[in-house]
Amino acid sequence: MSPALIAEPVDATTDLQQIRAQLEEIVVASGRVQVAQENLARAKALVQDHAEDSKVRFLLLRLQEAAGLNEGMAEQWATLLQECPDDFQIVRYCATRLVKERRLEEAMSLVDHHLPESASNPDRLFARAKLLSDIRAHEQSDALFRRLISQYTDRNMRVEFAKRLRKRGLLADAYETIAPVAKHLARGSKAAELAEALASDYAFYKRFEPEEALGGKDVRIVSMKHAILHFRDRKIAEHAPDQPVSVALVTGSLGPGGAERQLTRLAGELTRMAESPDQQPPDILMRPKKVEVLVKQHTEPTGSSSKQDDFFLPVLVKAHIPVTEINRLPAISVSHQSVPEGNLARLLEQLPPPVHYGVTRLAPVLRANPFDVVSLWQDGTCLFGALAALLAGAPTIHLVFRGLPPNIRKDRFRAEYPELYQALAQVPGVVFVSNSRKAAEAYSEWLDIPIMRFHILYNGVPDLATDASAAEKEKWKAFHASTDDATETIGGVFRLEPDKRPQLWIKLAALYLKERPQARFVIVGDGRMRENIEALAQELDVTDRLLLVGLSNHVGYWYSQMDASVLLSRYEGLPNVLIEAQLLGVPVISTPAGGAGECFAENDTGHLLSDVDHPDLHEACEKVTAMVDKVRSNEDLRVYSRDRAQKLFSLEAMLTKFLSICMPAMTESQNDEYIDVAPMRRMQA
Repeated sequence: MSPALIAEPVDATTDLQQIRAQLEEIVVASGRVQVAQENLARAKALVQDHAEDSKVRFLLLRLQEAAGLNEGMAEQWATLLQECPDDFQIVRYCATRLVKERRLEEAMSLVDHHLPESASNPDRLFARAKLLSDIRAHEQSDALFRRLISQYTDRNMRVEFAKRLRKRGLLADAYETIAPVAKHLARGSKAAELAEALASDYAFYKRFEPEEALGGKDVRIVSMKHAILHFRDRKIAEHAPDQPVSVALVTGSLGPGGAERQLTRLAGELTRMAESPDQQPPDILMRPKKVEVLVKQHTEPTGSSSKQDDFFLPVLVKAHIPVTEINRLPAISVSHQSVPEGNLARLLEQLPPPVHYGVTRLAPVLRANPFDVVSLWQDGTCLFGALAALLAGAPTIHLVFRGLPPNIRKDRFRAEYPELYQALAQVPGVVFVSNSRKAAEAYSEWLDIPIMRFHILYNGVPDLATDASAAEKEKWKAFHASTDDATETIGGVFRLEPDKRPQLWIKLAALYLKERPQARFVIVGDGRMRENIEALAQELDVTDRLLLVGLSNHVGYWYSQMDASVLLSRYEGLPNVLIEAQLLGVPVISTPAGGAGECFAENDTGHLLSDVDHPDLHEACEKVTAMVDKVRSNEDLRVYSRDRAQKLFSLEAMLTKFLSICMPAMTESQNDEYIDVAPMRRMQA
């Protein structure tokens, strides 16, 4: 890290020009957030007698941007622009700040106002093209750049456009843009160096992809793909089944989600097996010897219930399971790692940012602390972790999918994913894992990878205790007393986040109350939409019949108070909450999201709604009513629900399956054994 630049005190005779020069030096030296934060106080002290100067204010605002300050920044830039309306630098910072705040229409309006498309001056149009690029309006920017290049002979336009295309990874487009003027650029100039570098890179990547495939393609994705394919002929040493394996479970966070809960549970069970090998179930041949969790980011355990990103961290700490926070690891450049020289080293120089993150932070720690199995959970983790695990030499690498693929969940899609997975499918030792057959089928169809390449690892859910803290018992007691006329309790356990559609759940409660006005409702979970939910409940006159529990480590207690549990998610993997409810004999009603339908027996232990995109609330009310009435008078169904859930989703079944995929991946001739269809047949029966 660069040391913070210390501003030397200036005497009374120092003029404004010197102040500006010193402040500019501070800004240039503040490339890192922490350095900028350290320099900010010194900079403010330096300019205190010239705080009204527009140039000083401009530099100070840039320093605040570099320091990561966000609150009120758009307004401060707007105020400065009002005083300096012709300063295009200020226009640029105003517009880019609006983009950071996702105020895209305002940013475009600002550009149109100060640099209109109708301008006839080529310099102003050139400035507009650059500004459009700065606010990531790439389609409009590219079109304008190309029009200007076709109309004018100014080499600077080609050089500037090539530089911006290269920054976006569009190597072929950048090369084709600058090539016509490359011979005419001044020798030794930055423009000439850019042209030479583009020509060299273009020649290099044509070894891997045909010219037509490189056009319009982000070369960083090409680099990632071929860096992975470098390992397609790797040899993996055999691992005897009776030899224990070391396992690294890698994820993005330890927040209160189903995937995080399942990973934490798996880590705990594997650790217990490692510590007590004599108590290993007889049908499990392989056992773990070392288990660690690596998480991209969490906060320090402080006992604060308001923090969600480290929700499961205390559980791991209590079980003495080592947890490494990847964000805290030093970034070690590829040039300082043990990477073979040649094509691979050069490919690793240009990678998508998440992949580069994993290569520089995760790969070194996996190399220094080797594991037999690196199990990567969820798409984002696969993106930053897969190449890192290959570079570290991990024999077995799990790609664990916990829901529908990102081509369906558009908010999570990245252009890297198809290339990532299709390349990894060609590498020995890489294992595709899904927690539901429906999700596996969706990934298989999207990626054109045979369904038989996928293992199904159903969630393992332990029997739930029904005890609770004194505070939670008191919370239920008070709610029970205020709704003592209740004929039934309808519950839900989910995060108050958009994908779970909590607002739809409240609307269902309001509709249900019209038919059965003495019902009451309990939601266990918290999230960003809590205030919206409270407001909607008030608006629909549901508040008096609704208890918002918040986060709880005693969900079994809350299930034990329910007559039915309802889940209205848009997206799911294999919902733990549907399994947990059945373990306590509580029937479930769910949208057909992800593998929800694989969790229960239709018409016996639950009901699946007809439509996931537009659930019919009248249908949902009918299903809830039918299930409540059916199970209330049939204790045998509750027993069946518990027995079925224990059989299909036991911890032992999960551990047996997980350890079976900890061997180096099977050969292609064995691929027809990948999916275990027996659980599916049992459920259908």
